[in-house]
Amino acid sequence: MQTIRITSADTNLMQFIEKCEYNQFMNNSSLVAMKWNWCMEEGGAWFATYTDDFSEIISLSGIHPFEDGYRVLFRGAQLQVRPCGLNRYHMQSYCFADQLPMQIEFAKDKPLYITTNVEHDASGRMNKVDKLFHTLEKLSVVHFVEQKEVWYINQNIWQLDVEKYKSIRL
Repeated sequence: MQTIRITSADTNLMQFIEKCEYNQFMNNSSLVAMKWNWCMEEGGAWFATYTDDFSEIISLSGIHPFEDGYRVLFRGAQLQVRPCGLNRYHMQSYCFADQLPMQIEFAKDKPLYITTNVEHDASGRMNKVDKLFHTLEKLSVVHFVEQKEVWYINQNIWQLDVEKYKSIRL
């Protein structure tokens, strides 16, 4: 698998979006739902993990300015599990294992935040992700900041401990 920054809505991205729609990943079901243009216009970026031959995007997430730093793993979705077996640090996620390091580099030492939905579950999987971040907090990978409304949805805001993340990713 290969992870790169993407800057245009090409055929591979549109096919990924179609698959997300099919899987009812509503936040990734269209460029508008993903906030593709908004993210880019705000000074953000998108990162995609492709199959080895670059014929298909299997995971995608974005980064954009947020609070005093950046919001990472924005609109993160993946169509298949990363082959590493179960991992208590969430490394079976392409977004967390492969895209996040590139987002850390993009942010240049600014604070990094991840949000998880508390009530609204647009894909049927978001509540599980929120529970996962409570576990990651116990492992000191993230720290709970606050719960507040982001994009009209009540969300938990977590700050990534970049040094801890780097130490467990090795």
